[in-house]
Amino acid sequence: MRAFALLLLMFGPLLSAPAAAGLWTRAALEGRPYAELYGLGAAVAVLALEAALVRRPGLLREVAIFVLSGFWAGWLWLGLTDKTYDWTRLPTLRTPDGAERIAVMLIVLVYLTIYAVAEHTRPRRIS
Repeated sequence: MRAFALLLLMFGPLLSAPAAAGLWTRAALEGRPYAELYGLGAAVAVLALEAALVRRPGLLREVAIFVLSGFWAGWLWLGLTDKTYDWTRLPTLRTPDGAERIAVMLIVLVYLTIYAVAEHTRPRRIS
C-alpha cells in the first residue's frame, strides 16, 4: 500500500487530469448508454494531449507541468477539505483561504522542483 501511495504522489500530476476527465465525463453522461466508454475515451484523449505536451522540450513542458501540478493540488485540496466531496463528480468550486492557498502553492512548487531536478539530471544525447 505504501508503494501505491508513493507512486500516486509521484505521478499524481500526470494521472489526475485524465482520471478527472474520465470520471467527470462518465458522471455527466450517467444513465446514458456507453457512458463508461465515453469516460474512457475522454481519459485517453486527455492522456494523449498531456503526453504530447510533456514530450515537448523547453518552456512548453514546464508550463504543462505547472498547470498539471496546480490541477492535482487543487483537486486534492477540494477532496480533502470538503467532507461531502465525491471524487467521481464535478466539484463545487470555492476559494481557499490564505493558509490553504499557501499549502496548495507549496505542493505545486514541490512538484515543479521534483520535475525540474529530474529534467536537469537526465543524461543528454550527444549529437
